[in-house]
Amino acid sequence: MVEIAYAGPDEREEVAQFMNRVFHRAKWDIDGWRRLVAGRWCGPMGRYAITVRDEGEMVGVLGLVYAERMTSQGPRTTADMTSWYVLKDYRGGGVGQKMLRLATADPDVTVTNFSSAKAAVQVLEKAGLVVLDKERLVWHPRDAAALVVHDDPLALGDRLPEKDRRIVADHQGLKLRHLAVETPDGLCTLVIYPQKKHDEYVTHEVMYCGNQGAFAAHAGAIAATVLPAREAILSLDRRFAREGITPDEVREFATPRFCQQGLLDFSEIDMLYSECVLLDIKIH
Repeated sequence: MVEIAYAGPDEREEVAQFMNRVFHRAKWDIDGWRRLVAGRWCGPMGRYAITVRDEGEMVGVLGLVYAERMTSQGPRTTADMTSWYVLKDYRGGGVGQKMLRLATADPDVTVTNFSSAKAAVQVLEKAGLVVLDKERLVWHPRDAAALVVHDDPLALGDRLPEKDRRIVADHQGLKLRHLAVETPDGLCTLVIYPQKKHDEYVTHEVMYCGNQGAFAAHAGAIAATVLPAREAILSLDRRFAREGITPDEVREFATPRFCQQGLLDFSEIDMLYSECVLLDIKIH
């Protein structure tokens, strides 16, 4: 009999080993899968995956990066979908749909998907997810006067808003740049993910933007401040852009980002607390 359920704490290693076995093209080893299912931010809920078992044997899994996180509306729970696989003999009978139904059933959780393949778009839409964003704004290096930047925002203490302090603290030890930029309109906290997506330049993806109004007003100067070289660009998803922002160019994603709507404003659904930062995934 096929059983679909949330994985328990004692199943973490089995889930990691299953993922390591079935995802042949993954660019990380078993330690990466263990990092994914460790539940770094999951809080007391403890969820990290949905499993499918047939007579006790694991035949499918859907990774979920749960996070108990701070927002402007107070604490909220998000769950980023990742690493979905069902053995071939169990496909086509509705197992996958039941997994997604369980993953999206909790009305107090906002489910996201930032790195889906094009082939999965219809599946996500059928599960009730909607397009979160379709394009990014881009800035190139420039010689404009640079602003003052702090590369250890936590050292600013209470100058840093409580929400920003929590987000920066939650993402220590990952391959991210944590910055606080002094602008004429106040401090702007940024969490940036440098990625070599193209041979010509490095994309510095803004994963979190604290003071979105200040960023919009001073985006060019911020780009001049935070880009480390001419062979780099600064990228910000459209939903984080406030009125009046002026990018150097706009680029469409190869595949849109998706989420459940209702609990959080789209401008608060950033790409932290996700598989992207845990597994160093290139964000399309």
